[in-house]
Amino acid sequence: MPRVFECEIALTSRQLLSDPRLPSWAGHTLELWLFEGVQARQALAKQLQQRGIRALVRSAYKPLLHVFLEELDSATLVSVVIEYPCHEAADPRRFLLEGYPLETVLPHVEVVWVAAQSAAAAQPLILASTPIENLTATSTSSSSSNSNSNSNSTQTQLQTEQLAYQLTLTYRSGLVQSLQLVAPNVLKTDLALGQQSLCPTGYLKVSDSRSGQLLLTQRLETEFEQAYLTLMRSVTEHPWGTTEPYFERLLLSVALPGAETLDEQGRLLASTYEALHEDLYFSVLEFFQRHSKRPSGNRGLQPGQIVPDIRVGSGVVKVSVELYAVGAALLGLQQLEQPNARALTQEIKQENRQASSQASTPETNLQASREPLSPESVRDVLALLAGQSFEAHSRQGRPLSGVYRRGTLPAIVLTGGQHANEASGVVGALRGAQWLAEQPLAHFAVVPLENPDGYALFAQYRAIHPQHMHHAARYTGLGDDLEYREQAPWYETEARQQAVALTQAQLHLSLHGYPAHEWTRPLTGYVPRGFALWSLPKGFFLIVRYQAAYKDLALRWIDALTESVSRLPGVAQFNRAQLQRYESYLGSGGFELKHGIACMLSQNDQQNIGVKLVTEFPDETIAGEEFVFAQQVQTDTVRLACMHWWRLHGAV
Repeated sequence: MPRVFECEIALTSRQLLSDPRLPSWAGHTLELWLFEGVQARQALAKQLQQRGIRALVRSAYKPLLHVFLEELDSATLVSVVIEYPCHEAADPRRFLLEGYPLETVLPHVEVVWVAAQSAAAAQPLILASTPIENLTATSTSSSSSNSNSNSNSTQTQLQTEQLAYQLTLTYRSGLVQSLQLVAPNVLKTDLALGQQSLCPTGYLKVSDSRSGQLLLTQRLETEFEQAYLTLMRSVTEHPWGTTEPYFERLLLSVALPGAETLDEQGRLLASTYEALHEDLYFSVLEFFQRHSKRPSGNRGLQPGQIVPDIRVGSGVVKVSVELYAVGAALLGLQQLEQPNARALTQEIKQENRQASSQASTPETNLQASREPLSPESVRDVLALLAGQSFEAHSRQGRPLSGVYRRGTLPAIVLTGGQHANEASGVVGALRGAQWLAEQPLAHFAVVPLENPDGYALFAQYRAIHPQHMHHAARYTGLGDDLEYREQAPWYETEARQQAVALTQAQLHLSLHGYPAHEWTRPLTGYVPRGFALWSLPKGFFLIVRYQAAYKDLALRWIDALTESVSRLPGVAQFNRAQLQRYESYLGSGGFELKHGIACMLSQNDQQNIGVKLVTEFPDETIAGEEFVFAQQVQTDTVRLACMHWWRLHGAV
């Protein structure tokens, strides 16, 4: 393994237990905010209490949500009014979003959100960004800021904000209770873009148990934060060249004791493991975007495959970086590290079978698919379609196949799996192609899995964290979005090019998905940069892009399509519920509603096809009946889209 960096980081909780100040805190109240799970935090509180310290250890990640889950008894709660803080350096709804999805946690409680009037509802503290053993505590005073008493002038000074939620709780008995909940955050410059972000952080408060007087406050740069910074520094300080791709694969590995919170139905509410994956992947991508001097948002960037590998660990945090040079053969190394095993070098077919053994689905029963298909199942189902086969190969050497069939109806190109972690579209594309094949005059080409390298990585990720979004698997082995590839070698893009050339189609149905639960980046400002509109699910929605000459046709077509889609079983109810919750946290805007379906419409004269429809079902992380519903909606939308397209052309 081409290991270029590795280190270990001590747990903040263990460092605290050896802090020489502990004896002086006996008889006082200690409040902590850490990124460890509830059991670890409760165990730490018990250990501190055994030393005579009254301790309360809260979650630094989504503190409001976890307080309701862990501390407050909601059984007799009638209503809660939550005044959430605002800060000029953060999204106005940032701290409202940190409470998502509180309504599902309190289904019988009226929840009212109110934005604080001031832009920063607390006084700042200037504290050193250092681990606990090197940090001298700062006493709180009435002044607007305090100087750190640490004499080490080389320490980076950061501003920690004592932002707080104000809670008013009303109970069935008539009791009204007022509480303040601190949400510790630090204002810092991130390494990817060099811009300031307000981020949750570890924090320590010591108060006099009798008088309530605040005796001491201290920011704690936790192991969660240190792991991210350590890996980002290893990337940003490396002497990268100027030619893309910069590597074949960049593997960023972390094993740490984090936190994962589920609701009563077993759905993921919050995960520091998933959050670290998201922060690392997108931060590294942003760094290379900046390094390449490409404009922000340019999806043609080809850095190589960026692979965060975040595992559950215990004891010390283990961090490593492995760099595979351009041209390195990855198929034999494709399997991510399993616990207590490294350097797995299985052949690609065996590798995929092992990684996705739980995802296999009988080829003849696609409608019952309850989770993503294995790559083998995709190939087997496609092979059953009658027509002309065509093929391309991925960057890492995997085949991707398509089928073309000639007919007299207006031609259709149908694709799935452009973003490989959006798996309902793969099943939808296969089932849609099966339906098209049953139409005697249908003229179409299908490529159901456009990104096999990303899909292989996705299968491996799912074997480790089945409920995570896995955005590092969405792009190709080159690290780019295949639709925006700018030049040869075309690799995956060649299959789509062949589909368009064979059909001469003017309608492309591209089946996609997006996160089914909240998407966060806590270490870079919480709200995903450039993806705020995608951070919460808003139901099944559609994106239509059209050339100018096709505008009138596209608008008539999407109006007819959305009316039909809204009548599909379960869709209207599903969308109403998700849109209502989305708007309560993010407001309305960024899309228009057509028959209860959110739509984004735009003219794009650079695309090589008259009209392109992108379907978006919130499918990232779902399985079981939810996945069945998702892939059914994708399939039905293909059928309806084709029928309305043909009717508008007078063909049926």
